[in-house]
Amino acid sequence: MEEKIFEDSEQRYVDILSNGGFKAFFGDESNKEAVMALLNTMLPKHRQIKDIYYQPTEHQGPVIGQSKEFKFDFMCSDASGTKFIVETQRYREKSWFKRCVSYASRAFDRQNKTGFDYDVAPVYLIGLMGVDIDHPDKEYWENRYISEYTFREKECHDLLDETIVIIFAELTRFHKAEDECVTMEDKLLYLLKNSGKMTAPPKWAAERPCKDLLDAFEIGDFSKTKREQYDKDMYDEKRRNGELAAAREDGIAEGLAQGREEANMEVARKMLAAGIPVDHIVQFTGLDREIVEKL
Repeated sequence: MEEKIFEDSEQRYVDILSNGGFKAFFGDESNKEAVMALLNTMLPKHRQIKDIYYQPTEHQGPVIGQSKEFKFDFMCSDASGTKFIVETQRYREKSWFKRCVSYASRAFDRQNKTGFDYDVAPVYLIGLMGVDIDHPDKEYWENRYISEYTFREKECHDLLDETIVIIFAELTRFHKAEDECVTMEDKLLYLLKNSGKMTAPPKWAAERPCKDLLDAFEIGDFSKTKREQYDKDMYDEKRRNGELAAAREDGIAEGLAQGREEANMEVARKMLAAGIPVDHIVQFTGLDREIVEKL
């Protein structure tokens, strides 16, 4: 059995929106029960999961050599074949929703192997949001944190078939204090938002699935190998964020006399030169992905 590391740390639990924290939780199959409990809180009653099967996250595009590879943050399936994708978003991105639709559509279409049989399993994409969604009806969404989007008839909301469903959990809009969390949805959203800052579990966290979630989040309980990988992922993320900030400052300084888009393109060039991934450049500059890829 692998040796575990137990030591005092400034941070007791992972931040699920960090790259290292996300991988430590979703990438470890021993956390399967906690992952299922978390997904079930956001999924509709008829789609509750009893078991999941971890799926590859990296996929080649439709045409080898011509279409680029794409990568999901996390993907699994259940016994029915339904696919569940989890993505995180910490920064504003101009085409974020369209990218989610694109990812879910690819996962849906990849099941159609013959090209003629369209009786394929649904795909659910769940976005854990570290940034607000700009809802048109702001008053309606004042005290709501989970939104769901799918194909329905415009007037009567008929759902002819279950195809692609996109669900967002807006953690930044959730402001309830520990003692205000009553429902399981409240409690899990609280843990997702605040775990990276907590030094002790909430009083109600002794009950499952909250306990399962916090047990999986606890950094001190990681095996030696997992802790080393987590520390590396967190170090890489901090270094990358520093490079992003420096590149952005340099680009803005050089582009002050230019228009906003030109300045952002200068920022993007600096980031590309520093080897920063396109996804991060899109998030920080707000430029369309196609523009960045052309650069």
